[in-house]
Amino acid sequence: MSVIHFPEYRAYEINRINASDAIMALLAGSRLAENMLRLTAGSTRLLPEIFPAVPHIKRMNLSTANAQSLLAEAEKHLSAMAVPYALAIHEDFVQTCFGLLIRSGQMTQAEADGAKAYSMHGLFERKVGHRLPQESMEQFHLIRKMRNAVIHAGGMPQSGLIGSATRLSNSALSQWIKITGAHPQVRISAGIPVSFSHGELILSLAVTKRISQEMNYLLRDKLARATWADVALEDFDIEHATLKHISQKKRKLPGFLNTNYRPLNLSQAELSSAIQRAGW
Repeated sequence: MSVIHFPEYRAYEINRINASDAIMALLAGSRLAENMLRLTAGSTRLLPEIFPAVPHIKRMNLSTANAQSLLAEAEKHLSAMAVPYALAIHEDFVQTCFGLLIRSGQMTQAEADGAKAYSMHGLFERKVGHRLPQESMEQFHLIRKMRNAVIHAGGMPQSGLIGSATRLSNSALSQWIKITGAHPQVRISAGIPVSFSHGELILSLAVTKRISQEMNYLLRDKLARATWADVALEDFDIEHATLKHISQKKRKLPGFLNTNYRPLNLSQAELSSAIQRAGW
């Protein structure tokens, strides 16, 4: 099944990929730095003395042994920062979907404004009349609760989070273990701060990608056709702002629609009406 590459979805994909690449670069970089520092084993000199050309190195006025120790722990800290980042990118995309539903007259602004991270997907499901992948939603909400514990509770899991870790369906749990390499209870235990690893980060990226794709598919079928036609033409006008004559626009429009809006299969009648509304 193909997604519709409307402007906000294209932006979401770029942000998601850029964030993923940057996060993986930081994780790999920390490991590279840790390994490189092994070459300085036994040295008593501090990092600013050994690597004076490295920007900001003076903020790490440490011995190489101490720096190595910190870098060995970098993964859990980077993951703790990156997981909320991945979730935030996805939650922003959900709000974009709400904007389309509002435009189509299928949701009110007040409903969108009242949606929270724990309720926004349920609201979307009610508006489109279809459920999102339940295994992915279970995983998303468990990761979300882990994030909340790290950000709002000093990492300490409350009873609700601990219970959620034991209530995953068999299929959601199996996928979780397959991707992360560990049962969620390894990261969630009473009296022990919640921690993230590279595995939970990969899971966050995969789960939010799948949910966002499914939301795209559902919008394709549930959004008013006139709304989609208007969105497509507005998108075309922005991407081809230098085209002034209607003959030029009509010549280029089919290729643009085939690239970005092919799953909609907009009819000539739908496009003609949209062209009239756009004032071409």
